[in-house]
Amino acid sequence: MKKLFLTALAAVIMSGAAVAQMPPMGVTVAKVDVAKLRDAIAKSDGEIADAKKNIKAATWLKRGDVFIDADAKPVNGLYMGMPEEILKLSFGDAPTEEVVIGGSPYTLYNYDHFKAYTSNGVIDFYVPVTIVDANALDKAYDAFDKAYQLDAKQVKKVATGMENIRKKSIEDAGSYYSLQDYATAAKDFRRAYKASIHSSMDRIDTMSLYYAGMSSALAGEYTTAIEDIDKAIAMGYESDGDVYRMKFLSLYSLDRKEESLEALKLGLSKYPTNEDLIDMMMRYYAENDGDPSSIIPLVQSAIDKNPSNPVLYQGLARVYDKLGRSDEAIDAIKKAVALTPDDFVSNYLEGLFILKKGDVMNEELGKMTITSRAQYQTALDAVNAVFAQALAPLEKAYELDPKEASTVELLKNLTFRLRDDQAMNAKYEKYNTLLQSM
Repeated sequence: MKKLFLTALAAVIMSGAAVAQMPPMGVTVAKVDVAKLRDAIAKSDGEIADAKKNIKAATWLKRGDVFIDADAKPVNGLYMGMPEEILKLSFGDAPTEEVVIGGSPYTLYNYDHFKAYTSNGVIDFYVPVTIVDANALDKAYDAFDKAYQLDAKQVKKVATGMENIRKKSIEDAGSYYSLQDYATAAKDFRRAYKASIHSSMDRIDTMSLYYAGMSSALAGEYTTAIEDIDKAIAMGYESDGDVYRMKFLSLYSLDRKEESLEALKLGLSKYPTNEDLIDMMMRYYAENDGDPSSIIPLVQSAIDKNPSNPVLYQGLARVYDKLGRSDEAIDAIKKAVALTPDDFVSNYLEGLFILKKGDVMNEELGKMTITSRAQYQTALDAVNAVFAQALAPLEKAYELDPKEASTVELLKNLTFRLRDDQAMNAKYEKYNTLLQSM
């Protein structure tokens, strides 16, 4: 899940320029003047206490920028993916140590104002050590909102401020998520969403709202997680069904089992190819009373409404596969292939499900009581005949996407098994060589 999360998170952060910009190569970044930042806050506090200045939008716009600086300056000049060489050229040397977070090793650079965590020679994430004001971005939001209330004509400047808050909040959230400080990450993601729905803005960041829910769930704040996830769903953000998985986990953790099952069923009815939802359903029935085959009518209902959608047949095939009903899985995936003969996924799955059927038959062969070589050969020929049926769809999948290594690996293993056939032996050499080069 973390990998999926971080992949999507990277897309969010890269959707616009980050608040902290990349410094020129080899140029030392100016040291953070903490006293100056605090003086700026004190000056702003004095200005809003002044009756005349308090009613001016400019006063509050300036205050918003002051607090954004307070949050951003301690990590100014950093960016994810910065090479360690540039880090040291820009900020100088710093004590390092090797740490492990979530099972992953990092080199930690301990600078005066921030900690940078690197792997493979580049920064993965970073967090500030110097905290000028723990609530800086919340205060920035309040300041820009006040400016908007005083003068709606300042909408562009307010929107710029809100967008900077949104981006910086996402940047902070990603780092704290990586540190497994999920409660702080949830707070930051929730702020990003809040900034996006301000009246000055023309976009709603439902992705950040969902990630706030996900982070809350990981922090054990399940009720809050459900509230965020339900809001995201109501706004149409469903992340190909992943929202229902997180809602299920949160409800189940609160021992609201019936509601959690309904969340899974709804998710599967909309996204029958989401394997995480299928896996969750199977696990649910493994731990609780019920019939896991009840998943099938959910997917079949979606097919009845849209019988020309190959993705639905893929979903039905995956469900049958999880239930160990290989023949039905193969029949369902063949219908997907018939609808879209040149679809990689459908062809790949057809080959894979046939191989799984062959594996089961091979296991059964090993348990048989064999009384003669002829009997064994007959049974072995039947097993190999099934394996051979996987060749055509897998070679079609390879033709459609020759760079997919998993297809080549299956073909290598399959042709090795059938290598007594001279033609298969030649194919084995082909796919074995290909796999070694990938």
